[in-house]
Amino acid sequence: MSVFWNTVLLSGLSVVVCALYFKVLVRSVVQFFIIPPSNYKIRIKKAVLSTGSDGNKTPVLDFSWKNGAVRRKLLLAAEEPGEYSNKEHGNRIKIANAERSNIKKFLERSEKTSKVLFGFFHPYCNAGGGGEKVLWKAVETTLQNSADNIALIYTGDKDTNAEDILKKVIYTFGYNLDPKRIAFIYLEKRKWVDSANWPYFTLIGQAIGSIVLATEAAINCPPDVWCDTMGYPFAYPFVKGFLNIPVVSYTHYPVISTDMINKLRNMYGFKTNFSIMAKYVYWKLFMSCYKWLESSVDIVATNSTWTNNHIKAIWQSHPSIKIIYPPCSTESFELKESSDKWERKHQAVVVAQFRPEKRHELIIRSFAKFLRSAPSSDMKLVLVGSTRGQEDKDYISRLEHIAYVELQIPTFRLSFQVDCNYEQVKRYLRESSFGINAMWNEHFGIAIVEYAASGLITLAHASAGPLLDIAVPWDVDTNTQATVANKENRTGFFFKDKSDPDYRHTDSTSFPSLDELLVLVDKLSDKEKIGVATRSRLCVLHKFSDSKFSEEWTHVLDEVRVLVQKYPIEQ
Repeated sequence: MSVFWNTVLLSGLSVVVCALYFKVLVRSVVQFFIIPPSNYKIRIKKAVLSTGSDGNKTPVLDFSWKNGAVRRKLLLAAEEPGEYSNKEHGNRIKIANAERSNIKKFLERSEKTSKVLFGFFHPYCNAGGGGEKVLWKAVETTLQNSADNIALIYTGDKDTNAEDILKKVIYTFGYNLDPKRIAFIYLEKRKWVDSANWPYFTLIGQAIGSIVLATEAAINCPPDVWCDTMGYPFAYPFVKGFLNIPVVSYTHYPVISTDMINKLRNMYGFKTNFSIMAKYVYWKLFMSCYKWLESSVDIVATNSTWTNNHIKAIWQSHPSIKIIYPPCSTESFELKESSDKWERKHQAVVVAQFRPEKRHELIIRSFAKFLRSAPSSDMKLVLVGSTRGQEDKDYISRLEHIAYVELQIPTFRLSFQVDCNYEQVKRYLRESSFGINAMWNEHFGIAIVEYAASGLITLAHASAGPLLDIAVPWDVDTNTQATVANKENRTGFFFKDKSDPDYRHTDSTSFPSLDELLVLVDKLSDKEKIGVATRSRLCVLHKFSDSKFSEEWTHVLDEVRVLVQKYPIEQ
């Protein structure tokens, strides 16, 4: 018996000792990342003095593995932190002209400061999509919230510079940011998170890649707060464990979901096909790892009810998971409509990238069916979207063959508008009556928000964001979402299709098919159209405006301020 208890005691002591050693190791790593070399001030002074008053000479220093720690100090002390990006000299550090005239005071400021570095981890910050709109509105709100806040953007867009990136932000989103308070850290290893580099085991490959990329980001300049606005959760344990800082996650969609796993499980031949079974086991193991990340993130914001439900199901014990709808600039859509007469064209528009998951073929076939069911209708269909390359152009050619050759739809009834500029897109939104979205389980659906804000009547697939967040019943008297849906508070129409991965025969009793829905809306009176469109517009103006996003992000910043005190990075 004594041998047993001795073994238990020794095992317990071993665990405690290992835990202590690990804590010491972690603290050592933190110190390595954060604390600059003891002589960094002396070296900077000498470098500045050696250039004298010669404006053509620029002091550039190399502190090797400590460059990030020194860059952090200088960013926090600088009058213009934007000068300390790593674009021009790589990881070496240039001393900005503004600080050279009074280098002593500048270095004194680097020791005591109330400023906070918000590190936004967004390797594709220049992409110009909905995810980037979230990033830049969050940056704008963060900078407006306090003069002490500095934005640090970790990006892999090495082919451009800070000035051009911020110009594109103004052009694309209309957000005019202060370049002096935004520093860019350019990352060399972005290919590690590119799915093209992981043709096999893509999920785990990108997970490992995100850790590599986050390590590079932290080495180049450790922040006070880590804000992931793109979706790389496997980097969180590293950031939390080795930097000991608050981690904020804005999640657009889960890396893996129960829907994906169930879809695989419901595939024909699941129990007899080895490759499907192996993939199922791989995904289940990956999901287990995903669940483990919960303890490494402090604040979780999701972009929709669908995403929120999935993240809550995965991270069941997390106390802080909230919905913050993305900024959709709904307040920028001007609308001048008659209050008693519907003056738009009898036309349906589809605004979506030309990709198979947007289900253009389903829309085209449904429209052809509708035309056969309602031969007297003069409704037209316009497909508006962008392409990314030859694959998308080939996809359009196939759709044209289906529409014009196979289904014999007249060209004056259905048209393709490819790679339109935004003004052209807005013109189609202003003049059309209906907006169609057929994607299954679209986590949010910004196109539907634009339909509603532009005064169109939404016809959407009954799933995810469109069903749960956007085309919801709306009480115009209280300007709030109604608890019970009826004709008097309707803001859109829904459909399902037999090709849906989760389709059940009972769905046909709850939702029509798209061709059946087109027959229904084709007969709407002007009064009914105006009522639906008015309620829909009020709903999206209230829920998805830029100002609403800023209000919610400010609450996140309030929580972060408390966490920064709890996790002081340099203590």
